[in-house]
Amino acid sequence: MSITYFDTIDSTNLYLKENYEKYNNLDCVLARHQTNGRGRMGRVWIDQDDLLMSILVKEEVQEKEKLSLLICSTIFKVLSKYLNNLKIKWPNDILQNGKKICGILLEGKTIGDKTIVVIGFGINVNSTKFDDDLIIKATSLKKELNKEFDIKVLANEIYEEFLSDFSLFTKKDESYLKVCRDNSCLIGEVVSVEDNGIIKDAKVLDILDNGNILLLIDGKKIEKRSGEISLHNNY
Repeated sequence: MSITYFDTIDSTNLYLKENYEKYNNLDCVLARHQTNGRGRMGRVWIDQDDLLMSILVKEEVQEKEKLSLLICSTIFKVLSKYLNNLKIKWPNDILQNGKKICGILLEGKTIGDKTIVVIGFGINVNSTKFDDDLIIKATSLKKELNKEFDIKVLANEIYEEFLSDFSLFTKKDESYLKVCRDNSCLIGEVVSVEDNGIIKDAKVLDILDNGNILLLIDGKKIEKRSGEISLHNNY
């Protein structure tokens, strides 16, 4: 298990999906810059001096859908060593003081009768300038702490934490779910969510053991496995 470093790459996720045969299970790639960085829902990821990283899960594991919450827990624990007001936004974002500091994108690829998973994430590390539409929604380690961070050092810290967490994950340890619940910015809040093509208000009740989110919509309890959830007047 190792990290491969690139100066410039189209996308760390895309690279691993296309070159998975060259790498072992849980190998990782880290790029200084991406020319085709992507987020969820087809959004473009604009990087400056940030951490852009993907991990290849090549061997078969159960409950792949929970890997998003596992990596959320890993990154949360590492960033919490530096920041005090972090929260996890199910299923794949980490916020600092309500502003996005990390986004996660899981992608799968089926080869024959097996599926590989690429766990990609971007952390705003040394960025200080954001587009007008992001300036009130995003932040970075440097903006919060007014100091530069060594990207490779931070990446290694996260990678080592993930390897430990992944080992527990394969042994059915679900402590990562507790991290996600205890530090959720959604549980107990009223959010906007799409339900049968209609945007509705919903109260977030819990993150369930299966990784789904439990919502109260129109007086009914509804589980959602994925989807866009927005806090009112916030990200």
